[in-house]
Amino acid sequence: MFVGWTPGAEKEVRKTAPRLHHKKSRTGCQQCRARRVKCNEVHPICGSCARHKTTCVWGRQGTTTQSQNTKPKTYEIRPKIHSNHQTEVRDGDEPPESSQRRFTELKLLHQYMAFTCMTLNFPDDHRQQNDWGVAIPHLAFKHNSLLYSIYTLAALHIAKLEPNNAEHIATYQKYLGLTLREHRDEVGTLNRSNADAACITSSCLRVCTFALLQERYLTPYTPPTEWLQMSSTTGRGLNVEAWKYIADDNNSIMRGMIRSAPGMKPGGWLREEAILFHPSNRQELMHLLRRTPSDILEEPWNPRIEDAYESTTSYIGSIQIAIAAREPPASIFRRLVLFPTMVQSEFIFLVKEERPRALVILAHFFAFLADFRDIWWIGDTGPREVRGIESVLPEEWRDLMIWPLQTIEDSFLLSSLDISG
Repeated sequence: MFVGWTPGAEKEVRKTAPRLHHKKSRTGCQQCRARRVKCNEVHPICGSCARHKTTCVWGRQGTTTQSQNTKPKTYEIRPKIHSNHQTEVRDGDEPPESSQRRFTELKLLHQYMAFTCMTLNFPDDHRQQNDWGVAIPHLAFKHNSLLYSIYTLAALHIAKLEPNNAEHIATYQKYLGLTLREHRDEVGTLNRSNADAACITSSCLRVCTFALLQERYLTPYTPPTEWLQMSSTTGRGLNVEAWKYIADDNNSIMRGMIRSAPGMKPGGWLREEAILFHPSNRQELMHLLRRTPSDILEEPWNPRIEDAYESTTSYIGSIQIAIAAREPPASIFRRLVLFPTMVQSEFIFLVKEERPRALVILAHFFAFLADFRDIWWIGDTGPREVRGIESVLPEEWRDLMIWPLQTIEDSFLLSSLDISG
């Protein structure tokens, strides 16, 4: 579990020296390049590694011949949501192996196993409870990216519980950097042995980005475009790419999660488009698509834009239908969490452009989250975003905000469940 640690290593007295920052070494060892220090390039062990008593590895990490190069990544894995905590994430900084590191990671693993994993699913979803609490930690012992993502989630959970403790924020940022570093390497060499872990790591990162929505500045209000983009590309892009490796793997955790997700076709990574985006789903939301004479003259419009608006309102309508059909809260929640992976990139672009119609539709999604505010990584995100959107809408669009504004004051799903974590 502790990469590079050997028994008794913590008993050795290690001489340390102040870190000196120099220009990036392009031909130095991997450790010096990762730590951004000057390497004297003495073989086989450079001066810095000899002084710190660490293994000295030469050559560029992860380099391959041209024939072995994998295709470029088509999605971004870094959560770019800005929080009030401005701690810098440096992906290459590996914490030194020590008793303190082992204590920290044991504490984070305990936090995850005892508390955090229980907040990633509902009490009535027994399969998900076993996945997050038993199967995923077991898989994490074989994949550093997933293990670090578990530490990251646990550290962020602790930071939310004790917001005035800067040490918890620093721990979260440290393990987020480690997760991203390992995850990039894993995604760059996606294969049958690591696809499951890569997908679950991506899911953990999406939970982190959801949690950070609560911390972002809303004055002046700008829509959470980066959250939408990151969640869409990692949720849909990576899972689709990984499906060819896990589709026939009966032991795959992610395969089970994908197959049990609402609106997925049995046996594959394909959405039931006819159900999720059926025109009948949006019958109660047609007022969001109605165009006034002024809209016809001024609002950008073409078949792609129209389809983006219609498909998004249909998906939101499918959530309303599920609520009316009294689906279990766990199923409703999964539909909501999947929202960024279901919307078209054109809709995300319209949100980024702050088109009033796109913002109003987005507000209808966020309004549903008010009923899940007791989940620590959801919190007051729904009400905050709805009020933020309302604050920047032109006056002529505000009548369409009556339902979202009223909904964030009510509660109708979670009265009998306690998943506050």
